[in-house]
Amino acid sequence: MPGSPLERIVSGGAAALARVRSMGFGRWLRMEREALAQTIKVTAACAVAWWLAAYVLKVDLPVLVPIGVLLTVSATAYSTLVRGGQQILAVVVGVGAATALIWLIGANAWTLAVLVVAGLVLTRLLNLPAQNVQIPITALLVFALGSTYGFARLWDVLLGAGIGIAANLLVLPPRFVDKAGRELCGLSGELADLAEDMSRGLRGDWGKDEARDWLERARGLSQRLEDTEQAADQAAESVRLSPRRRRYDRRLRQVAEAATCLDHACHQLRGIARGLMDLVAGVRGLPGQRGADLPEPLADELAALARVFRDFGMLQIGNGRREDMEDLCAALDDGERQQRRLATAFHQTRHAELRSLQGALLDDCARIRHEFDPDTGPHKAAFPRQD
Repeated sequence: MPGSPLERIVSGGAAALARVRSMGFGRWLRMEREALAQTIKVTAACAVAWWLAAYVLKVDLPVLVPIGVLLTVSATAYSTLVRGGQQILAVVVGVGAATALIWLIGANAWTLAVLVVAGLVLTRLLNLPAQNVQIPITALLVFALGSTYGFARLWDVLLGAGIGIAANLLVLPPRFVDKAGRELCGLSGELADLAEDMSRGLRGDWGKDEARDWLERARGLSQRLEDTEQAADQAAESVRLSPRRRRYDRRLRQVAEAATCLDHACHQLRGIARGLMDLVAGVRGLPGQRGADLPEPLADELAALARVFRDFGMLQIGNGRREDMEDLCAALDDGERQQRRLATAFHQTRHAELRSLQGALLDDCARIRHEFDPDTGPHKAAFPRQD
């Protein structure tokens, strides 16, 4: 992964553009529609908060109310309710601590230092999130503007938190079940891109540089799969306050099973990349660059697996499309045919170490196909019900 923030921004933008190109604008828009709807909802809630504060309640600083909305609205309706309570608690503690300290020792540099230290310590003692610095911020504002501002600040936060909670609970509550599916779709698409690049590379001249790049990409994707577990947990939390929670049970099982399926398949694709790297590096008695001229069915097999990865990802969006399921099954059949051709070609190998590696490559390809088999594979729950 890139190190600096700028590199991460550039890398993220390039990955987003690559997803749009590979999926098509229509599919990409279908994947992002939930995020767009939530963005519009939060924007509307901020506008309503501003109007209510400025023109109905005549608040002196109406901008603080939409700020309260932004600070309160969180990833899920349940966490928004929790965060709203945290914001209110933090402001109450900040106002109380600042008022008491100023009354005891006056307003000076020592008071300011004590307020900041006490605010950060109280944030940890109250088990507030590390990024929640409302206690020291409120205390400093009371220190600078007086206790009268503190009570106005409390009113602003109460109003903003109330509007934010109402918006997230009542208007299109975010269902991160779909967001988790989109994340799985994106990750599956990147695995498909890697398999396609490996297939394309094996058809031409490839060596240590290409093999090293494939292996590093596979390792990076393997590490990112840990985030899919968090996405599944967030999906379960997002329906905690839903009155129709049971209707999401099957979808939640699908998300969790799909994450497990991708985790297994990614490790097997990483095993293929590791084997190709060992081959051209000449380790363990392998022939090195002389053995890089692999039979064409291996490239065809990887191309079929790329289709499987891509179709599986698209099946995690919404209810899935029959066309994607049909193409996935066709790709599995194509991969099995290529596997038989490849086994015949590898059977002629007399080099013991090379033959052992070829067997491992065959096994990894077969295991990937087995993971994604909707009929006999171990992750049947990862596929949407086809009517």
